[in-house]
Amino acid sequence: MGARAGAGMGAVRAFVTGATGLVGIHLVRRLREEGWRVRALVRPTSRTALLRELGVQLVVGDLSDRAGLRAACEGVAVVFHCAARPPLGGSREEFYRDNVQGTINVLDACVEAGVERLVHVSTVDVYGYVDHDGADERTPFRPDGLYSRSKIEAEHAVVRYYDEEGLPCVILRPCLIYGPHDRHLIPAVLELLSRRWTPLIAGGRVLLDVVYAGDVAEALWLAARSREAIGQAYNITDGARRTLRETVETFAQALGRSPRFLSVPYGPGYGLARAASALGGLLSVPVPSFLRWEVVKAMGHHRHFDISKARGELGYEPKTSLEEGLRETLAWHRLRAQKQKTEAEEAETVPLS
Repeated sequence: MGARAGAGMGAVRAFVTGATGLVGIHLVRRLREEGWRVRALVRPTSRTALLRELGVQLVVGDLSDRAGLRAACEGVAVVFHCAARPPLGGSREEFYRDNVQGTINVLDACVEAGVERLVHVSTVDVYGYVDHDGADERTPFRPDGLYSRSKIEAEHAVVRYYDEEGLPCVILRPCLIYGPHDRHLIPAVLELLSRRWTPLIAGGRVLLDVVYAGDVAEALWLAARSREAIGQAYNITDGARRTLRETVETFAQALGRSPRFLSVPYGPGYGLARAASALGGLLSVPVPSFLRWEVVKAMGHHRHFDISKARGELGYEPKTSLEEGLRETLAWHRLRAQKQKTEAEEAETVPLS
């Protein structure tokens, strides 16, 4: 990785980890629109065609390669750390390796290379899966599961490097993110809506925040430019106040479906999810996302967060409504599904001799 990172890089403005992920792709596109030269960390197995089309310099490797990260940060003004192990799936060791030690490796590389700023992508999950109605950035951390704990530890590391090493840092805490290139949330919702009955904890009466990936990318761009943002953390949502049921109904309308909802009491639902998650771990079999205890616990509590700080200090203003964002997201998914179908059909075609 190191040799490729150091060869012919030129004057690069930004280095992005997790560039092939949902947030990373939208961020890279935003940076390129502003004329920034971008370097991106990608795994050997990553699909990089879009990044190549955008003129991004690719660095093949991962967050465990300290020397490679150091070379990739050389001459870079801003590092955007978007890479992380997603919430569902992984052992304690894997979450620590990817989300905590991986962040520390990026921080070390930033300090050694003398970058001007690190913008770190965290999550509102650091506040825990308990009731939050208008929670702001002063809300205490509450670890709830391996993912939440690992992201809290990663934030602690960022703050420590800001305090002790003088590394200018900004932390963003997005809520549930969706948009084109999403390979997690939309498939889970599609699976849920495909059933005869769509189960919702407590009838879906709790508040749930979502945000379009393009708006998160805009917030990252603003965080990289605001002098006032250094040393600060910001919640990022679409600013709307809606319930889980209203959100699912909007998804269903975009899909042209009329789901029949089944209200599941939180206590029994959470108990069943705990049992299913434990059994899945014991047998090493995948558990549907709507039966994971973390999902059921989160969907059983209000998750509405205050973004007035991001509005006031970053100038962040969500631009994409849920309806508009879903239209774009589902259009991308349909195009992707058609492309995969075509590729599969071509692969099965046997030429006539």
